[in-house]
Amino acid sequence: MSRRSFSTSLAVAVLALALGAAGYAAWLRTGQPKRLNVVILTVESFRADFVRPDVTPNLLAAAESGIRFTGHRTISAWTAPNVISVLTGTDPFAQGVHAQRQAVPPEWKVPLETLSDLGWRVTGLQSFMQIDTFRGLGLAIEPGEEPVPWLERQAGAATPFVLWHHYLPTHLPYRPSAAFMPDLGALLPAGDQTARERMEAVMTRPTIRTGTVAFEPADRPAIAALHAGTYREFDAWFGRFWSFFKASGLDRDTILVVTADHGDEHLERGHVGHASTTHDGHLHEEVTRIPLFLWVPGGGGRVVEAATDHLDIMPTVMRRLGVAAELPLAGRDLLAGPIAPDRPWMALTSRAGFQEPDPDTVRDYRTAIAEGGWKLHLDHRDGAVVSRRLYDLRSDPGELDDLAALHPDTVERLSAPLESAFAARRIVRPSAASPAGDGAAPVWRVPAASGTVAHQQVSGGFRMEWTGEPASDYVIQYEAGEGLLSLKGELEVKGVLREFGPVDAAYWKTFILPYGKVRMRVGLAGRGDRWSDWLVMTPVP
Repeated sequence: MSRRSFSTSLAVAVLALALGAAGYAAWLRTGQPKRLNVVILTVESFRADFVRPDVTPNLLAAAESGIRFTGHRTISAWTAPNVISVLTGTDPFAQGVHAQRQAVPPEWKVPLETLSDLGWRVTGLQSFMQIDTFRGLGLAIEPGEEPVPWLERQAGAATPFVLWHHYLPTHLPYRPSAAFMPDLGALLPAGDQTARERMEAVMTRPTIRTGTVAFEPADRPAIAALHAGTYREFDAWFGRFWSFFKASGLDRDTILVVTADHGDEHLERGHVGHASTTHDGHLHEEVTRIPLFLWVPGGGGRVVEAATDHLDIMPTVMRRLGVAAELPLAGRDLLAGPIAPDRPWMALTSRAGFQEPDPDTVRDYRTAIAEGGWKLHLDHRDGAVVSRRLYDLRSDPGELDDLAALHPDTVERLSAPLESAFAARRIVRPSAASPAGDGAAPVWRVPAASGTVAHQQVSGGFRMEWTGEPASDYVIQYEAGEGLLSLKGELEVKGVLREFGPVDAAYWKTFILPYGKVRMRVGLAGRGDRWSDWLVMTPVP
């Protein structure tokens, strides 16, 4: 024990003897400085160039008492790696999360686990946070409530908290409510039914795979206007949240972070969306440039133009909380002084994100590095670099003019650290599940049969249950939709029950209804011959 630790322990012991047990407990509650809370709000598919007075007036008004970072970037082209970076301070090369069923190393002691051990209540409120890609982040999921009611109960509580909330309705399909819907008639050619059909795809599909809709360049204003409508709706939601945040007094003892997982493309490269929705992910500025706002008690009212990224958020938060992270963090404290460009920005994404066709064998990756005004993109297939593209963001912020052939020395210099990081990336190998004996194939108990499901039936929570040994490992396979609008995946389960918690209306509208039907079966882990019958559930409004 260090001399300082020994002196501190001795002082606490003397204080405990002097006060007695009851007095010492009271001192712990009231004598220590109040520990700060943290609220991290990530907004789905939120492009930085849409933060402007005509779209986000409430957010910009609140920013007058906070800190706005206008040079912020994300580190991947789909949700999970970016959220993991925000919550852990780690980069996508170290995480190894590039498809569904992948998660951070189980041996990591992530910052939220450290905070939980020290007494913070670390929480997420949305059922989708239970999917495999968010395992190991230190979150206790309490699904079924919106942030404001939950925060109302925490205001003034003795136990500090960390809350992560993900605002979802800005994801594809871009279908804002009537109050925020743009006038498409003014944006599309009069009488052009094919243009209307293309916009119908944008307003109804959660994924638009590249090549499935024959978009035209003239569609871009309408697509951008639809997405802007969802941003305006978010801004109205945030305005109500901000009013509560101030009125409740949380602004006096809570750090608030507002950022995004990634942006979305609006036909800049011929696509609509990001990696998981286009299956052709990339790291151009429309996807990687996102907002970052930070409010800390007692400080704010400025704009920071320096280049920042998601690696910097958790080190900044932990420094404000006065807690040292046990997991090494590569980012900088954004409030410690002038932000020096001490490292280049680097990013990595799989081509199809969550919807990679074979999560155990991802073949196509895209990486990028930005330093000064230069930005280099590399395409990788089966571990080899197959394409290099270089852009000068100072004169070409839209990344339209590839200068790689004119500046080979710059390409070589920027390629070196990027290729080194890619070669050393963590690769998640298929888990070697132990065969679960010779038990009979599971039989569904809940749901007991195929049928229709209305949102009302699952809004308060739902579960899946089957016959079998409670100590065995199982796998739930699911297939949603069919043809071009389809996805499939697996969930690993210990025991014969999986609780999913309530499903909110936004998630139901965005990720359940458009697929039309969901097929599910459950089987013994490690046994390809022990499956239940397929259940077919048809969602209805």
